[in-house]
Amino acid sequence: GLTTTTVVNAVSTETEKDRIETYGRTVSVDGRSMNVVVSGEGDQDVVLLPGFGTASPALDFEPLVAELAQDHRVIVVEPFGYGLSDGTERARTTDNIVDEIHEALQVLEVDRYVLMGHSIAGLYAIEYANRYADEVTAFVGIDSSVPGQPNMDTVFPTALLAAAKNLGLIRLVAHASGDGLDGLDYDDDAREQMSLLSNRNSL
Repeated sequence: GLTTTTVVNAVSTETEKDRIETYGRTVSVDGRSMNVVVSGEGDQDVVLLPGFGTASPALDFEPLVAELAQDHRVIVVEPFGYGLSDGTERARTTDNIVDEIHEALQVLEVDRYVLMGHSIAGLYAIEYANRYADEVTAFVGIDSSVPGQPNMDTVFPTALLAAAKNLGLIRLVAHASGDGLDGLDYDDDAREQMSLLSNRNSL
């Protein structure tokens, strides 16, 4: 039962870490490493921000980046807890996330850009564009969250979910339900990496 799933999860987590392939580059933000991926060239920079819980923003955005990078410089930012970036104990407030993303772009000397964000990044973008109006030339939302939408005040049972992860139940459910990428433009290697990073980064 739970003993088996707990042991399998612990062993799998340890062995999978060596199979995760690195990509992009890290920048120092708030004393931690944040991963970013810069692709393409062009007169206009596009900064891509992920939706809530995206295991690997760079891999998830890869098909979009391939199109945009033909005539833009595209910067995918993997906030703390996403992709190959470090985790953080700092509160995950909009203010803190906006500060951290901006600090990463400052390190990269990216100072005029289109901000493009998926889902929850729409909420961050409102604060971001207000605070850095001299830098953000436009915002493009991809299925964007907006203030006041239903269920925005839902409190996630994070302690319970963390316990489920440690017991291996999250891994078991993910394995049973599949990766949801069938029919999409991701090769087997990208799918495997996204799965490995989902197991590492979830919750």
